Parts: sequence; C-alpha cells; structure tokens
Amino acid sequence: MNKLSLMVVLFVVTVLCLFPALAEYESSTQMGLPEGAAARIGKGSIVGIMYSPDGTRLAVTTHIGVWIYNAQIGKELDLITGGHKDRFITAAYSPDGRTIATVGEDKTVRLWDAYTGQLLKTFKGHKDDIYSVAYSPDGKTLATGSADKTVRLWNTVTGKNIRKLKGHTKSVLSVEFSPDGTMIASANDDDAVRFWNVHSGKPIHKITGYRNLINYSPDGNTLLVTSDPYYFPDRDPNTFSLVKLDTIYVVHLLNVSTGQPIRTISSLNYVNSFAYSSDGKTIAISDGERFALWDANTGKRLRTLIEGQPEIQSIVFSPNGNTIATECNDGTIRLWDVQTGKNIQTYMGYINVWRVIKYSPDGKTIAINESDEISLWNTTTGTHLNTLKGHKSYISGFAFSPDGNTLATGGSDGTVRLWDTFKGENKKTLVKHANHVGTPIRIDTPVFSSDGKMLAARSMDDDTAWLWNVHTGENIITLSAKINHTKDIVFSPDGKILATKFKTKAVQLWDTSTGHIINTLTGHVHSFMFSSDSKSITTYTMDMVKMWDTITGENINTLFAPNAFNTTVLYPHDIPFAITTYEDKTSSIWDVSTGQLLKKFNRPGDGLSKYFGWLNSNKISRLNYEIQCSPTYDTFVTIADHTPVRLWDITTGKHIGKPIKHLKGEDGYISVMYSPDGKTFATIPVGDDFQGGTVRLWDAATGKHLKTLKGHSNCDYDSIAFSPDSKTIATGHRDSTVLLWDIPSR
Repeated sequence: MNKLSLMVVLFVVTVLCLFPALAEYESSTQMGLPEGAAARIGKGSIVGIMYSPDGTRLAVTTHIGVWIYNAQIGKELDLITGGHKDRFITAAYSPDGRTIATVGEDKTVRLWDAYTGQLLKTFKGHKDDIYSVAYSPDGKTLATGSADKTVRLWNTVTGKNIRKLKGHTKSVLSVEFSPDGTMIASANDDDAVRFWNVHSGKPIHKITGYRNLINYSPDGNTLLVTSDPYYFPDRDPNTFSLVKLDTIYVVHLLNVSTGQPIRTISSLNYVNSFAYSSDGKTIAISDGERFALWDANTGKRLRTLIEGQPEIQSIVFSPNGNTIATECNDGTIRLWDVQTGKNIQTYMGYINVWRVIKYSPDGKTIAINESDEISLWNTTTGTHLNTLKGHKSYISGFAFSPDGNTLATGGSDGTVRLWDTFKGENKKTLVKHANHVGTPIRIDTPVFSSDGKMLAARSMDDDTAWLWNVHTGENIITLSAKINHTKDIVFSPDGKILATKFKTKAVQLWDTSTGHIINTLTGHVHSFMFSSDSKSITTYTMDMVKMWDTITGENINTLFAPNAFNTTVLYPHDIPFAITTYEDKTSSIWDVSTGQLLKKFNRPGDGLSKYFGWLNSNKISRLNYEIQCSPTYDTFVTIADHTPVRLWDITTGKHIGKPIKHLKGEDGYISVMYSPDGKTFATIPVGDDFQGGTVRLWDAATGKHLKTLKGHSNCDYDSIAFSPDSKTIATGHRDSTVLLWDIPSR
C-alpha cells in the first residue's frame, strides 16, 4: 500500500469513528431525518411518481416528502422534506425541471429547488387539504385542487392567488392543464369532469358520469377518463338513486371539444391508473392485478406486462416513451422496457400500510405489520430483509419466538402461520378456522411459551382457542363450543400451564403436556398474573384480589378493597402486591399473600376530584384511569383522562418529579410504556385526533424529561417499541415510516 492509499484509508476510518451513524446506517435512512432521530426504516407510503422533464430523474412522492432518484442507476439522490407541517399528498415537476411543487395536509403549496432541496416559496389560500397540483406548460401558473371544493390558480413567480374556480360539490382530486395551456380539466368524486378557461376562470362545460382519474393526450384533443358500473348523478341529497352507466369498468377516450366518447377500453376490474405515451399512440392501464399497454387508435390490447401480481397504483411514461415507471401496492417502484415488457429495475424500501411494530428478541430485526404482510428490517443498516406473504386478509397480530428464529401470525383469514424469519418462508399453517357457513374467523395475536416449544392462540369472534407443538405443528388442545369468548390466554413462566379467561367464566388452568384441565378458579375476574416460579396465580377485579395455588387450586388469600375503582397487581420477588385506588383520592399498597396494608398515600390534584360528589363508584370506575408499574417494580405511573401523568415510588408511596402535563393539542388520554430495564418510560397521546403525536421520554427514577421524539406525522401506541437492550426506541408514524431514536444515557 502506497502512502497516498494509506492516508485515504486512515481518513475514512477517522470519519467513521467520529460519526458512527454513518457506519451504522445506509445513507437513505439518514436523509431528511427529524431532529434527534438516529435512522429511518421505510421511505414512507407512496402517493405518486413522476419523471423529470428530461427523463434523467425519477421523483417518488411519499407522505414524508419527495424522494429523488437517478433514473438510470436507481440511486437515491435526495429527499425533499421538512416543509409541510403534516403529510405530503402529491407533487409536480415544473416544465424546465428546476422546481418541484408539493401540496399537503397543511393546506399550503410549496415550491422547492429540485436539485438542492431548498424551500423557495410557500403559497397559502386553500381552506382545507390540497389533493392535486399541476404546472401550466409555460411554468408560469400552478393549478391546485382542494378538499375545500375549489381549484385555485397561482402565479409561480409572485405566489399570488390569481383565480378561484368554484363549481365542484366535493373534494377536487385531479387537475390538469391542456397541452396548449388554455384549459384546465378537474375531477372529483361527484362524478363530474369540469373544464375551465385558464385566462378568464370561467367554466367551459361539465361532463357527468366520470370519476377522478383524468389524463390529456399529448395533442390535447382527447381526455382519458374512467367510469364505474354505477354512479351518483346530481340529485336531491334527501333521495338515493343510482344510474347504471356501464355494465363493466371502462376507460373512455373523450373528445375534449364535444365531451363525447370516441373510444372505450373495457375492464372487469377497478381501474387504478392510466397514462398516455409521449407520442399519444399508446395507453398504459392498470386494472386490478393486470397492467397492460393498449393502442390508442384502435383500443386493442398490445401487451400485458403484469398479471396476477401486486396491484399497480400509479403509472408514468418516461419523456422519451421507452420506459414506464409503476408504483405497486407492495411498496415497490418498478421500471419497465416498453418494447420488451421486461422489468429492468426495482426500487424497494417503501411501506404502504403499517399497523404494529415489534423488535426481535436480539434487537437486530424490526417486524412491521403491513395489512396482510409482515416486513422484516435490519435495525443496524435499515435495509429490508424479507416480506412474509401468505395471509389472504389483514394480519390481526404477530409474535416472535423467544429465539427470534420463528414468527407466528394470526389473521382475519382464520389462519395461524409460522414463518422462518431468516428465509421469509411460511413453515406451517397451524389452523384454518371458519364458521358454520365457511366464512373465515379472525384469530388474535398468537402467544409463545417461554421456551418457544408451544404456541397458543384464540379466535376473536367465537369461542375457540388452541394450543400447538411448534416443532411438529400438532394440536395439543382445542377449546371450543363449551366456552364463551376467550378474553385472555397466558402461559405460566415454566410453560407447564396455560391459563385462559373467558367472557362469562372464571380462569381455567390447563396442563400443556396432556391438554387436560387442572383447575377452575371460580369467581368473576378482570385479569390475572402468574408468579415467576409458576406456583401461584393472582386474579383480580376492581375491588377484589385473590391468590391461588396453581397445582391444588386452593384459594390462598382474598383481599377485599371496598369502593376501589381501580386495582393493579404486581409480583416482585414472587410476592403479589396490589395497588388500589379509591374515590377519596387515596391509594393503597397491599401484600396480597397476607392481606397486610403496606402503604396508604394521597393522590393530590389528580383531577378526578371534580367528579366526586355527583359520580358514584360505578361511574368513576368507567373513567379512563390506569396504573402501570415498571418491570423492576421500583416505580409506577397513574394515568387519567385530561389530567397530568404522575410518577410514584412504590416503596415510599411518594410522588416523583413534576406532574407530566398534556402538550397543546393533546386533549385526552395519554398512555405510558416502560423500557425493558425500567429506567425509562415514554408518554404517548392515544388516538389519531392528537396533532403531532409527540412521544416524550422520561427518567423513571427522577421524573426528569429526557427527550422529545417529534416525527414527520402522528404515531400510535401500538406502533412504538423499545429495543430489548433499552438503548433504542422505535416509533411508527402515520406517514408509514418507522424512526429509530437513541435513548439518552444517564
């Protein structure tokens, strides 16, 4: 190695040491990150694709921003993001390719430098979300369509709102300039395409019976539109009538001057997208799971590129007409050679629909529930590993085995499936559950035993539960017909007992080796918990706690807590303790095994006092009030609607730190999640109505605020997970990305 080469190597090593994130994550996971985030998994939910006018770049609009690719080699060049206060909706290139216009849920139009990503201008005027945007051919005017039912025209230089076009009765979902720039076509879900004079802003004519997809031919004489078998005509809002337009889904080529169909292309499936080639001779149409090319002059099909594959949501021709870019509902962008029909390039990494995220036991993998699929991602590199496909409908829940080698899924298609997490293969389908007429019945999240050798699951819609041997797939127990809606299903820590709780029956204990019932624990039960040695189990309601011997079924002790409206049980050192909460603004900690009162303390200013005096205990019990304990049993938090979250020391019963108040816009319930080591907890506003969905991290020992995690958009409790080592937290967002954040050391 010469001296120059050695210096280069030393420089690279030095840079990677100084900036470990560069070595730890791929570049695309670092682009446009919110402040404080370490990396991103997924590039967002795709909402549109477009070529730059010269064809050298491909822009993919997602809910977090616009990804810019080199169209020849497929490399990410940039991510335009950070301007809109909430999700991006769509985008458009200027005719010279120097500017990109974006619109979003924050009611603004923003112009960006297409090469530097710099925000140039912001236009304001719409009263609701903006759904569509288009440049005039000369680039001097911008048209936008909004949920406020208007089309607006903007001067791209001054940002002035030139005109407001009124007439639509619903949200304007599509706008497009004619190739000569003299007309605008706009469409929405009121089944009417409207044409407007650009210079005067006056309506030219309206064509009824067509929905929101529109596309001008290059010569401007023809407009592509679609119709469904039925549509809602203009009518009295108090009446309900349907007019039959076609017997099948149809793409119409309309004469722009007369509004009359020149030609039709029929389809048996819903039409997702279509586009004219640059010479106007070819039309690309995606309908259902088919993607084909059609002759624009004859209406005959030329070539089918895809059939029976993931649905294509968006289509765009390259400017030279040699390539087509498509966006599929599996989160991929594919480029196709028009002449050969071959897939020449695929861009991956997009998540279209997320529901729940979970870490693998070793923390190296994150699993993301994407409707009827699970995608697996490497947490170190941010790369996509596998997608688990097989369920015929959405996945209700999933769980990793203790060794992380297997993932179990329960689906609304009535199946429980086992997957190899490294190969992405479906190893076994354990059950196919249906009702008496053959309709699949949803199955909830499967549960592994602590050694990973057994798996249990329950139906969500009827009275069935199962226990399987994971290795062989053998069904050990099937509980059916004699029970009423399984509500909880839990393994004892040693895996020898399966506890089930039913809607109208008590807890039943089953021997997992034989499938025989061991004991039935009588009495009404809200929840239950095993001791770590599996020798006892504690059941509890709002005002009663019972401790049982799991082998004999003997009731060891019963703790009555009259007038308590909330009770939580914890098991430090295999001794059950109960925390009870009362109307008189006090709480108590009890040793359940002896019934001894250990500590009584007041709950100052918890906000519930305003209900006392006119709400009885039964009504108070229905308030959103919750107690959550740390995994180490050092602290617990109390949570109630519209009130601050409070942190308490379990040993002393004293309040720790300051009350955690709601942020602006967080008007209701806040949930709490502890890290596995119990040192950190996160507060999360629950529900989609909270603007921002801000997650905050707190020191569980002192109550000190550590970090605020503000993503691109809202997040939800089910899509937040701490890593097993408690060093990282993952937050899933409404824009279909998962952000990874480092937890501050202390």
